[in-house]
Amino acid sequence: MEDAQALARLKELRREIARHDELYFRKAAPVISDYEYDQLKAELRALEARASDGQTLAGETLGDDRSAGFTSHRHLEPMLSLTKAYSDEEVAAFVARVEAKLGRGAVAFRVEPKYDGLAVSLTYEQGRLVRAVTRGNGMEGDDITANARLLVRGLAERLGEGGSDGGAGGEAASWSGPERVELRGEIYMGTAEFKRINAEREAAGEDLFAHPRTVAVGTIRALEAGEVADRKLELVCYGWGAWTPAVDRPATLAEFRAKLAAWGLPVVGIEKVVTDAAGLSTAVAEVRAAAPGLGLPVDGVVLKVERVSQQEELGLAPGAPRWALARKFEPERAVTRLQGITLQVGRTGVVTPVAELAPVELAGSTIARATLHNAGEIARRDLRVGDWVLVEKAGEIIPAIVGVEMARRTGAETPYVFPESCPSCAEKLTQAAGEVGYRCANRACPAQVARRIGHFATPAALDIAGLGPGVIDALVARGLARSPADLYRLRAGEWAALPGLGARSAAKLMAGLAASRETAQANGARLIYALGLPGVGEGAARRLTEVVTGLGALAALEAEALRRPESEGGAGLGEAVARELVEYLQRPDVRAELAALRAADIGGSWTKKPSPIPSDTGSDVLRGHVVVVTGTFTHWTRAEATRRLTAAGATVGADVTRQTTLLIVGAEPGSKLVKARERGIEVIDEAELIRRLGTGMKSEATH
Repeated sequence: MEDAQALARLKELRREIARHDELYFRKAAPVISDYEYDQLKAELRALEARASDGQTLAGETLGDDRSAGFTSHRHLEPMLSLTKAYSDEEVAAFVARVEAKLGRGAVAFRVEPKYDGLAVSLTYEQGRLVRAVTRGNGMEGDDITANARLLVRGLAERLGEGGSDGGAGGEAASWSGPERVELRGEIYMGTAEFKRINAEREAAGEDLFAHPRTVAVGTIRALEAGEVADRKLELVCYGWGAWTPAVDRPATLAEFRAKLAAWGLPVVGIEKVVTDAAGLSTAVAEVRAAAPGLGLPVDGVVLKVERVSQQEELGLAPGAPRWALARKFEPERAVTRLQGITLQVGRTGVVTPVAELAPVELAGSTIARATLHNAGEIARRDLRVGDWVLVEKAGEIIPAIVGVEMARRTGAETPYVFPESCPSCAEKLTQAAGEVGYRCANRACPAQVARRIGHFATPAALDIAGLGPGVIDALVARGLARSPADLYRLRAGEWAALPGLGARSAAKLMAGLAASRETAQANGARLIYALGLPGVGEGAARRLTEVVTGLGALAALEAEALRRPESEGGAGLGEAVARELVEYLQRPDVRAELAALRAADIGGSWTKKPSPIPSDTGSDVLRGHVVVVTGTFTHWTRAEATRRLTAAGATVGADVTRQTTLLIVGAEPGSKLVKARERGIEVIDEAELIRRLGTGMKSEATH
């Protein structure tokens, strides 16, 4: 490549990477995969090595995740990134460089999973948490302390040599650790939690989240954290920055891991320590094979020199240590044909395009559909019906199109033209200024009605068993339901006449509807959440039930009462959410729906504070136990299991520590199971928990 061409490409790459940095680090909305991004960075480094424009950037440059909603705080020690590799040859070159400096056979390497979340630095002084800060630009990051305390499970407020998680109150035990330490780690969302959230969104007709990382970042950066308080974020710690006094620092990473465990902090679930290149290759393969069983997003392995003195001898490159390497996993991809593009209309009117694919095997499952997010994604990738496309699973979970095989185009492919009207109601679609997505503004749109009813019936809302998507679509298509209130006026014969239903199923549905009336009266928060109000999640719904005692009062709420802090008798919502909610509640069609629900004996009033679920045993059978719950349950939601454990006398913890006496595991238990087995903690499953509690399975949630 000629110098002029190389310089032009270099400048183009810098602009493109800067755009992707903005999308990835600050907006948590990447439009390309990590692999594609890393390939761009690799090309940039190669060109910079040849550049003659005097602007060459040495080493690995960091992105910047700081945002306007948080104050910045400077790290005591820079928070660096890691050099990335995608091949065994690059790993071998890393080992050769290390051994050339330290001597062959003189180095032990640690291999750990690379968690895919948000990097965080936790500062503790005299064992107490004082600050949580994102990586930012490596020198300073966003202060997310308040959100981290509220949202992150496993975050110890006070460290303890005895493994106590501590608490906000109480005096610290005699502290023998560092006076001040910056602990480095990752905030992430587990696979089971990600799937739970997406299952709820799918049931409600909402767009699915594409990747656990984007949900984790969006959650921890929420300006109104109460709205996402029911999402479960987790923490893992794996390194440190400043350590005062420095002489007390660990001599090895194994020693550091032991300190973390003793302090009650979550540690990496899998680790291998080897002393040669052959052992390193085997360890990388073993960790990669074991990673899917952790139940969390892993996008590679990290290789580190074990001894701290050797790390110091190797030193730092600009932006990254010379003693560590991130071996990223090459994404598993499949090639298939794009057979068509269909549109889905969500309950809020957002229109989402979906790629219809020729079925193809990918990562152990058959893929036939992939989300395209919005019209902008179709245009950006120049997708055409008939194209051969590359598909991978984002975060090894959600299928996504990541490329087009342009060389295979024949000219017969058809460019996709986004329609001007809604596929469900034929109303003209709208597009807000500055947005790439389209929306149907017709609230009476059959697709929106069906999705609103679906959300109303979800387990987190009024949990109407048997009211699935097929039944709801049939109701709406026949004109039997135009709002959730219509469900309560239908007779058993009308239910039984629906396709696939009969007298027995109709009777169960009628019983489920009757039970939902009781749920709405006993727990107004679930009813408010069922309404799908803008900006109102489960947390805000609970706060609203403390402000109003029925749907009539809800409809009459003013912005001031919504904004007022909880301590002053308000709902504590933000300015923007309060304003949007009041405007929504003042709409005639919304008021009519609320009135119809009251007429159906739903939401006329409710108990201000939801009644606790009693222990079916009538005794404190788990008194004295410190219990941790992990994984996905079949009979109960995690929240309900926690309530029942508390009613049975147990203390429910967020993470496995030395104080933990019992671990309850569901599907995909993750790293907590590994830690529990390492510590000899008793482990039982959901069936055994039900037996011990002696419950007759009178659970509200049986999904």
